[in-house]
Amino acid sequence: MNRRRSPYLTFKGLLALCILAAAVVLAAVLAVRVIRLAPQVSRERAATPTPAAVYGNVMQITPDPSLPTAAPVLRKGSSGDEVVRLQRRLAELGYNPGSPDGRFGNGTEEAVIRFQRVNGLEADGRVGELTAERLYSDQALPEQAAATPSPAPTPEPTGTPVPTAAPDARAPYVRADGLPLIVNRKQPLPEGYRTLQLVTMNDYCDSGVVKIKYKDTLAEREAVDALMEMLRAAVANGVGNWQITAAYRDKAYQQRLFDNKVSSLMKDNGLSKSKATQAAKKTVADPGTSEHHLGTCFDITVPGKSFAGTKQHKWLAEHCWDYGFILRYTKEKSGITGFSAEAWHYRWVGQPHAQIMHREDLCLEEYVEQYGSQAE
Repeated sequence: MNRRRSPYLTFKGLLALCILAAAVVLAAVLAVRVIRLAPQVSRERAATPTPAAVYGNVMQITPDPSLPTAAPVLRKGSSGDEVVRLQRRLAELGYNPGSPDGRFGNGTEEAVIRFQRVNGLEADGRVGELTAERLYSDQALPEQAAATPSPAPTPEPTGTPVPTAAPDARAPYVRADGLPLIVNRKQPLPEGYRTLQLVTMNDYCDSGVVKIKYKDTLAEREAVDALMEMLRAAVANGVGNWQITAAYRDKAYQQRLFDNKVSSLMKDNGLSKSKATQAAKKTVADPGTSEHHLGTCFDITVPGKSFAGTKQHKWLAEHCWDYGFILRYTKEKSGITGFSAEAWHYRWVGQPHAQIMHREDLCLEEYVEQYGSQAE
């Protein structure tokens, strides 16, 4: 007997078919939308920065390589083209770091410190962002702009320096061609020579760095400033106990020294006056022929010791050139200078001159003959 198909089953089948059809239509619509939105999503994704990775509670920031980075700090020991550029700029402003050799040594460091002090910056001897910004700007002050000595670490003198020439005049201890003035037996002190600006060293110098043996010892201010820079550097390197036994001398004082030496030779060695006078000239300059008349020479000693061979003597032999000083009289050059070796006698001539003389093994007479102007 035939049975009729249930109408209920037929309805369920139709419903399933409708649902399936609706799903297919919805999937098709969604696929079309995804396809249309794909380009926009790509553009937004490209414009949106990748979020920084987070580890624990610390966000790790990835620097953008396209952004400029800070210039490296130049300091003692640095080298390269940036140091050459630095040295040339310092020289242009009058701070004399030495030859532009691309090596950041003692001379460059001291020049940077002087620049920082004149320009009101922290005097740490390093060229960071602030120092570089000022150095290469139109507002950079030259060394001549310093109206007073640096306030630290050298104290201000208690007395007024004794100006004996016009402040804007060329330093009398410098020749017209820019080389150091020679004073010796063949080239005595020029007639009418006047010192520039003498200071009393006991008042002017830092007693914690150097002892001035005799009261009222005078010297040219510029040379004393260089001396203090050098001796402060020595103390920082562990070499102290410095003493100055002589600096500027006028002709009358030099005459007394010479006469005393002659008398001593006559008394102790039984020499005639003429022979004692000739013997005295080997160690004591005639009045008017001594470098001490310039005020830029110093007899540097150690209290209670012979100076030759001391650690102080060895330090100066290695470093004095970096601060513009020369050991004036050596055994090897005595035939040229006319004086026996004096391990304690140092003259300030300025960094460029001192470094060239040291590098080329020239005494002052040889240096001026080789590099001086024939018109001088």
